[in-house]
Amino acid sequence: MAAGVRTSGRTRAKGPRARGAVAFGVLTTLMFLVVAARLVQLQVVEYAEHTREITNIIIKPTSERDRRGQIVDSRGVVLAASVPVRACALAPKLLIESEGANQDKVVARLADALELTPVEIQKLTDRINRRYVPKNSETGGAVPYRFVWVKRRVTDEQYGKLAAEIERAKREARNAWQNRRRWLKLAGEMKVARDPEKEAYCRTQADGWRAHALAAEGRYAGVFFPPEFERFYPQAELASHVLGFSDIDGNGMGGIELVLNNKLSGKPVTRLVARDARSRPLMSLISDDRSPAGMTVELTIDSVVQAIVEEELKSVVEDLKIRTPDINAHAVVIDPYTGDILAIANYPTYDPNHPRVDPETGEKIGDRARRNDVVSAIQAPGSTFKPLMICAALEEKVASLEEEVDCSTFSMNNGKRTIKDIYPYSRMSLEMAVVKSSNPAMVRTGLKLGPEKMREYVLKFGFGEKTGSGLPGESRGMITSAEKWNEWTMGSVPMGYEIGVTTLQMAAAYSAIANGGMLPTPNLIRAVYDANGGLVEKPEPVMRRRVISPETAEKMRGVMRKVITTGTGRRANIEEYHLGGKTGTANMMVTDEEKAKGMKGYAQGKRHTANFVALAPWDKPRAIVCVSIRGTDKFGGEASSPPGAAIARRILGYWGVPTANGSPIRADIMPRREFKPAPPPIPVEYTIGTPDDDNYLGDEVDDRWMEDMVYDPEAIG
Repeated sequence: MAAGVRTSGRTRAKGPRARGAVAFGVLTTLMFLVVAARLVQLQVVEYAEHTREITNIIIKPTSERDRRGQIVDSRGVVLAASVPVRACALAPKLLIESEGANQDKVVARLADALELTPVEIQKLTDRINRRYVPKNSETGGAVPYRFVWVKRRVTDEQYGKLAAEIERAKREARNAWQNRRRWLKLAGEMKVARDPEKEAYCRTQADGWRAHALAAEGRYAGVFFPPEFERFYPQAELASHVLGFSDIDGNGMGGIELVLNNKLSGKPVTRLVARDARSRPLMSLISDDRSPAGMTVELTIDSVVQAIVEEELKSVVEDLKIRTPDINAHAVVIDPYTGDILAIANYPTYDPNHPRVDPETGEKIGDRARRNDVVSAIQAPGSTFKPLMICAALEEKVASLEEEVDCSTFSMNNGKRTIKDIYPYSRMSLEMAVVKSSNPAMVRTGLKLGPEKMREYVLKFGFGEKTGSGLPGESRGMITSAEKWNEWTMGSVPMGYEIGVTTLQMAAAYSAIANGGMLPTPNLIRAVYDANGGLVEKPEPVMRRRVISPETAEKMRGVMRKVITTGTGRRANIEEYHLGGKTGTANMMVTDEEKAKGMKGYAQGKRHTANFVALAPWDKPRAIVCVSIRGTDKFGGEASSPPGAAIARRILGYWGVPTANGSPIRADIMPRREFKPAPPPIPVEYTIGTPDDDNYLGDEVDDRWMEDMVYDPEAIG
């Protein structure tokens, strides 16, 4: 070609550069087609399968509850709270899918660190090996569970030992993965890659570090420490029969814990948990805005009054059981104007922190020790029923307190039954008959009242129905049906027999005498607050009905004052406060064991229920105090009135009520026990799945680790 002749653009394009551009275009097109084909495969061909995987594995809704709410008394003293405790769990799916894990060795390590018994080891192995079929599984194949408990209550020492070993294993795994990356990076260096032997050596080293990392990860594969709470009762046995207790899962098993279990447990909160391919949590999203923490329940119980009652019950029982070892006692203090229960106590008692076994003696605690006799024990009221029957007679105007009544012995039921007193009387006013607790006088007055009216007032005073306190195990008592109410019944009920009542029923009935004639509904809940302190519920006092007129109630309060000054309750006649009251003694009903032997009705021998009801003080009662001692050989005036008076004196002094004689309030009114402070607040942390479970395969390599990595044959051989 001649010089100066120019070639066309098409001719110049046919060169090496043109061919490279064409090859690049072809490769780009092929890559685009490959990506497009893969997208079609994922979005169209395998769409259903991957959607199912995401639904079942990656994003999974879980329902959770947070810590259980507190129970406090009317002064804010914490009676029940939840505290964080150590617990260990295992994810069998992670354990089984871990390449470097050996199930038997993992279980052996856990057994050593947590001091598991052979039985616990076998149970753990069985749980790991269990399988289930997911509901939406198309293949119907069984898969391992995602969660099993290893140990629910782990000591600090056990936790420290196991946590240190797990951290050591994680550190070894982390270092091993880092060393593997260093060898792989070294194998990729150009100078090393040109030498097949050196490259193979680097990759062999990398494989060795990989095996070491997997072995370290598998040492405790699937083991984690989930957030766990334990119910704690700071005041120990104080008000234990009111509180009840909860099981290891936080479910109420008695008392307020059972009655308000739903409020105390909190509402379940649904969370969507995103997990990686190895079922480890990546993130958690709350799908609703409800607080999962339980509500706080404020009781009407006053811990000071409760402690006073418990101390007095313990003192009298420990003194009397020298004569009668099977003795037990219970008591209740109630506000007659509101129905608020200020104290409910039983002795012997128990510690709800250890509801089944006494930690000191190792003895098993049976259901009997946990039973709240104030609401569940049905007993004959004895002479404590007499003022109520006389109230009915006064209300119906068939008798008056001033009239004289015959108190001499007489026969009933065609001579088959004799009504008499231990100490015989002749004639006296009806008022003095109540003060002296004359049986013949009461029966004669009851006969004037008649069977229909007598039974009507028995029901009006609240017997035969539950009080409405809401406490579990509450009994409605026993009364004779109308069709079976006969002459024998008429001779028994006025004396407090052939009728079964609870002590809480009796306290409510006497409240009508104290407050002017209204029967209150005993109440134990002062308020309920949500997790943020907002008021959710505040019950108002409820009066069920009017039973007697204010005039009748006032007259009977005067009679009950004379019972203390000149009658059967003289041992309750204290100087500081003028009390009103009534004593009562009744034979105990036969036990279940005695029923099995064919015995019926009341037990034989000197096994009494000694009762005492106090109005404190008598003219304007601030409280009704009911004390019942069961299984004693003493009468109510001797056994029950002294502790009843002691309780009344101490609580009135605690409230600062001026003494009747102007003397200073004695210093011994306060309980001898110290109230323990509330446990520290619990930080709310929502940790899902395995906390601190690093995904080592996803770690980024820090380039600074590679700064000293220069090619040197001596460094790799």
